[in-house]
Amino acid sequence: MSLSTNCPLCGSTDFETFFTLPRVPVICNQLWPDDAAARAAPTGAIDLAVCRSCACIWNSAFDPERMRYSPGYENALHFSPTFRAFADELAADLVDRFDLKGRTVIDIGCGDGHMLDLLSRHGAAEAIGFDPSMEGVTSPFTEREGVEIVPEYFRSEQLDRPFDAIVCRHVLEHLDEPRAFLKDIRAAIGDRDVPVYIEVPNARWMLDASSMWDVIYEHVGYWTEPSLVTLFRRAGFEPTQVREGYGQQFLMIEARPGTADPYYLHPDTRSVLRLASAFGEFARTDLKVWRSRIGALEGRAVIWGAGSKGISFANALHLSGQEIAAFVDLNERKQGLVAPGVGVPIVAPDALGEIAPSLVLISNAQYLDEITAQTRGMGLDPAFAVVTG
Repeated sequence: MSLSTNCPLCGSTDFETFFTLPRVPVICNQLWPDDAAARAAPTGAIDLAVCRSCACIWNSAFDPERMRYSPGYENALHFSPTFRAFADELAADLVDRFDLKGRTVIDIGCGDGHMLDLLSRHGAAEAIGFDPSMEGVTSPFTEREGVEIVPEYFRSEQLDRPFDAIVCRHVLEHLDEPRAFLKDIRAAIGDRDVPVYIEVPNARWMLDASSMWDVIYEHVGYWTEPSLVTLFRRAGFEPTQVREGYGQQFLMIEARPGTADPYYLHPDTRSVLRLASAFGEFARTDLKVWRSRIGALEGRAVIWGAGSKGISFANALHLSGQEIAAFVDLNERKQGLVAPGVGVPIVAPDALGEIAPSLVLISNAQYLDEITAQTRGMGLDPAFAVVTG
């Protein structure tokens, strides 16, 4: 199916484009060793579309052939105390409510295995993950007995062992064929009563907050509750709970296997269509406001957070090293590398003393208190501005 002519959820051709970015890094979480490589990073276009039938939102300009996840892809958030607390509470809750103590859980798209380790710590006997970006990479999170990472893309035939729950966090938004993926998970479960937990960025929060910096090429899909429930019911799952988390920025769905309803449509789609239309109008204005503010800045600025929000912000505004001295990030695996597109280096927080920024741009308000406290604890007193949230 071509994403340029059909909705990837319901197949409809009745959709509208409401936001565009002509040139963005294809993989904004793929960092580079030097300025030249970062500036030569592959780019693509974003034409954000919304389906008038099912309210699915996706990048109709997305080309799956351009996506090549490999070692060096880095989007771990667990270097932040704020995120670690969230993840630990989530793991404990899943083990408790899914009755996973002494049992086996599968994590599809497990990254470096941080969640696998947490699930094991809270009582799971086996925590097995699948992630192709871990090929040839070692992780401290697999040192516990029973924790394993298979460095491959998930396929239903790989689950030829007993398992008691499936977890999949921040994967669905990367897939150009989400129905096929959910059906593959449903096939792996078969006639067993196995719970499924899937977590994605919350597109309704993105639309409400007019956070265009959450629009990145590697995310082909942007999920709201109506489209996510529609996907699950069409793929043969019965949703049991849908909720928001992490400051409403994440959308979390739990489901049990059921009977597929291939024509299901969620009753609340109009609100998503209204939000999408308003998002496009606000985003165009917000771009102009930020360009003016950065252009008038006296002194040096840094962006704290070399993740998708911060890197998207810098690229959408076409910022350079003259306007942004550095990205700051707690993730040691990012430090010393260079952000794609803009070619701005990533440094540790202790580099702020030498940079002496007059402005710290915080890419995600979720970390506002954490970042301001750490910066002022270093004896610095810059202005702070939140990019989104």
